[in-house]
Amino acid sequence: MKRSYVIGFAVSAAVLALLALAAWSLFETYPRARYVPPSREARVNEYLALDRWLGEQGIGVRVESRGDLDMISQTDERHIFIQASLFRWSFDAAIYLVQWVEEGGTLYLVFDSYSELESYEILFLLEEFGITAEAGFPAYNDVSDFPDYDRRFFFEVAPDAESLSLKDRNGAVKLVIAECGRGKVIVSGEPHFLKSTSIGDAPNARLAWAIFAEGDWLFIRGAARARGLLGDLFRQGNLPVLLVSLLVLIVIGFWAVIPLFGLVRNDTEKPGKPLRERFLAEALFIKKYGDLNIYLEAYMKEIRRRLAIPGGTGEDMQKSITEILAKPEEEYLIVNFLHGERIDYRDFPKLQKSLKTILEKI
Repeated sequence: MKRSYVIGFAVSAAVLALLALAAWSLFETYPRARYVPPSREARVNEYLALDRWLGEQGIGVRVESRGDLDMISQTDERHIFIQASLFRWSFDAAIYLVQWVEEGGTLYLVFDSYSELESYEILFLLEEFGITAEAGFPAYNDVSDFPDYDRRFFFEVAPDAESLSLKDRNGAVKLVIAECGRGKVIVSGEPHFLKSTSIGDAPNARLAWAIFAEGDWLFIRGAARARGLLGDLFRQGNLPVLLVSLLVLIVIGFWAVIPLFGLVRNDTEKPGKPLRERFLAEALFIKKYGDLNIYLEAYMKEIRRRLAIPGGTGEDMQKSITEILAKPEEEYLIVNFLHGERIDYRDFPKLQKSLKTILEKI
């Protein structure tokens, strides 16, 4: 190895070492928090963390966006979560739910809009369990020791009802667990403590586990996942990466299909020969082999068709042709042609002219 190379390598290594030492001494590394937005599945399903948590604990979770009496009467789950605005209420459904709870079912009824307070079916259902629902905005203090309740609704329970009432900081009843027969009913406003943004807090997690720790659940609430053809792609993948991949695939496809880029060359089309020259060339070819009769046969075929005499003979047709022609020499040529004799090419123009004359006069 040359000496100059060794010196250059040593100088470069020394410079890099000095730069590394300066960077280590002058700059400081520290962790940086990076905001990661929630996935589309989390934005669509506010209860995604609850669903995954229960699934990890071996608790079955089935979610439906709408419900009615037929659905709950055919379900195998013994625990039902009903968002009141998404259920088709009727007195038959209310009576069925009361009997179903008494036989050992667990019903969690959620008030999510004020219209439920005017539903006679829902009010009838609550009265069977000794519960009254009311709306209002009492004084509220946000205290981290209490679960995240819905501020819009509060409840009253009959004194003789076997129930557990959970209150907020100001003493308003926000959640009721009432026992009836072998089952129980749970009533609350919109359960903010179950949503993904809140369930990680200790008070919310404890209350959620106390309610959902046993048995499989049927949830009648908003859609649990992104539906549609592209829903799973957007939920599982990254949309920008998908778009870039599609763009690259389209470019490669066009590049493979179109091998040459640029202006299209204009090739001048050579004009074909006139029709007269084509017939002349064909006639010369046939003349060379002595078969010009093929042209004359076309004329004679049309003449025979026009002079066709019912019950007539060839002599009758010859007589008709003789009456049309005035020149004996032309008559002689046509008679010979009618008898199948080959025509000399020198007589071809005369005979062709005579046949044309006959066609014009017929």
